[in-house]
Amino acid sequence: MILFLDHVEDQGLSRVRTVVRYVRLICPWAASAVIAMFVAGCSQYQTAGGNPSPTPAGTLTIAPLSPCITPGGTQQFSATLTNITGSGVNWSVDSIAGGNSSVGTIKNSGLYTAPSASGQHTIGAVSQADTKASANAIVTVNPSPGFAVSPDSATVLVSAQQSFHGQACGAASSNLTWKVDGIPGGSDSAGTISADGIYTAPASPGAHTIQVTDTANNASKALVTVSSGIVADFGSRSDTRYPIPAGILGINHADWFYAQAQEAQVAQAGFTLSRTYARVSDIFATSQANWAAIDPQMTKLKASGFHVLMQLAFTPPWLQSNISGCGSDNTKAVPADVNAWALLAKAIVAHMDQKFPGMVTAYEIWNEPDAGGMCGTPDKLGSYLALYAATAPAIKQQADSDGATVKVGGPAASFMSPAWLQALLTNSSTASYVDFVSYHQYFAGSANVNIGWSTLYSLTQDPATGAASTFATAAQVAVGGKQLQASNPPVYIDEFNTNWAFLKDCCRNDPTYAPVWNGLYVSDVLNSVYSGTARLPGQLTYYAAVSLPYFCVVGDWNANMDCTHASGAPVPYPQYYAFALMASGSYLGMNDGGYMATSISSLPLGRGVAATAFYTAKQNSILIVNPTSTSHSDIVQIQNAGRSSPSATLFQIVNGKSINKTTLKLTESGTSYTASITIPAYSVLGIAIK
Repeated sequence: MILFLDHVEDQGLSRVRTVVRYVRLICPWAASAVIAMFVAGCSQYQTAGGNPSPTPAGTLTIAPLSPCITPGGTQQFSATLTNITGSGVNWSVDSIAGGNSSVGTIKNSGLYTAPSASGQHTIGAVSQADTKASANAIVTVNPSPGFAVSPDSATVLVSAQQSFHGQACGAASSNLTWKVDGIPGGSDSAGTISADGIYTAPASPGAHTIQVTDTANNASKALVTVSSGIVADFGSRSDTRYPIPAGILGINHADWFYAQAQEAQVAQAGFTLSRTYARVSDIFATSQANWAAIDPQMTKLKASGFHVLMQLAFTPPWLQSNISGCGSDNTKAVPADVNAWALLAKAIVAHMDQKFPGMVTAYEIWNEPDAGGMCGTPDKLGSYLALYAATAPAIKQQADSDGATVKVGGPAASFMSPAWLQALLTNSSTASYVDFVSYHQYFAGSANVNIGWSTLYSLTQDPATGAASTFATAAQVAVGGKQLQASNPPVYIDEFNTNWAFLKDCCRNDPTYAPVWNGLYVSDVLNSVYSGTARLPGQLTYYAAVSLPYFCVVGDWNANMDCTHASGAPVPYPQYYAFALMASGSYLGMNDGGYMATSISSLPLGRGVAATAFYTAKQNSILIVNPTSTSHSDIVQIQNAGRSSPSATLFQIVNGKSINKTTLKLTESGTSYTASITIPAYSVLGIAIK
């Protein structure tokens, strides 16, 4: 495989992540190597200036590129210098010179000692003689680096296929031998499996065992369940392992609407929480607070029944010092005095408690400090930790004195970074004041805004960087923290959408794809609990209610799929109906709070129909999403419904413009109920059982 990275020196890390996602789709084991190659290549980039034979640039290579070790284990790294005088190298871990206890430490000799927690870390090497010569490697800390089959369990519809892989520490192995129920290659009754791990299910439901053996005679097994349709087991409504927080589906910036009718329309979809800016730079443009910069927005939100996750961010001009790298928005500069900034945040909390008591349920310190949201510092992480350490205790102190209960968290990272979450949760100055951790997830940017549905679908369900896998990693990192909620830590995905660019893309407002993508994203994240994630997110907050020109849930509908402020009655956009179906008590009622079903079976990730199931105080609910061009006539089986003589209603989003409602006939079969449904191509359906 040849990967061309041309004219990338000015594209930035977010573009590198996009390139790596594409590489993972084609060749997952190569992603770490591509990162290292890109960083090394960028550090060596030079122009010839018209000279056909430029002087060779000094280079540094690092080995190994992607090792795997156990927690507390060691790995020797070596650095090779070419065209450089001197052999000295400075080593770092996650950009920290020499590393530390939370990310692992590395000696001058290149000997790395892993931390006690699982995760991935970046080993950096820079030449002392020529700082332009550098290289990175990715080390994976895994308590079980041995040989294993992936996935270790799967549900497959009759006659459908599922891909299995033999892996050592997450890297694919080759030359493997496969068996089904102990039979080499399988059989017609158990299902067959090819030499490259593609399992084809038999025509009858059942449970079977996949076994893989490598050349060293290491063996691993997986359980595959063959299902004849969608099977939801509600555990007699007594399974409380995975609680769904009330109001889990939130929205960004419901306060940015011009008209109260728009906010009321969004509230009708079932949204009860708005993630809203308190721009410290506007409120305290001078040393005297200007509450007119925030109070009108809060008044409108209150009238529509919203609670608020409040972002405290940005620096007034009089509190700025170094604005290097801030571009046109100096308010994103790190405050010259973090303690002075903390007092401003404290004053905002006091005002909210007095003026809008009970509305603000959580405060989030800053926004995207790992990217363009924090500038004027060579050490964004260190600066953010200092800001958080000063501000979080001040917020808590003020809320306590006001008799209010609020949560405080961050870092609202531009993407899920284990290093940032770990630092916030393990730093002695911040750990005790972290009530939640938060990150954003988008799957493309301005450089690849023209990706089509098939690529977006693949990226969303990517086994390494997709919706479910990213949340699972974040949840695992949070469990290892030292914060007070370490045994049950909330993780907020407080921004998510298809693409972070304020440009038109394939799917964000599209009548066909927008409902499907949002239903798929939420379904995949919720279903991560069935793969071992400790708990659900505390928040899933869509971006955005309105952020012109291409982010919205209501506005003036037009053929260009762009968003405008409604001149008359607000018109819902296609994604509105996905959230109304999922959140509203008139449909599936997810925002009422409840519990995940004991189990839900449908096609595995990337293989077709996705489904999730949960129950609330008043009903059982099933969400069904078909992200493919193939229609299905399928059986839905409802097990252990916890209801006698239940009735069911089928909902379907139609053309991104309405939700159709019909009565669904249930047929009793022993302790279960079944129903026959049609699942059209690119569709979102819901079933409510009462």
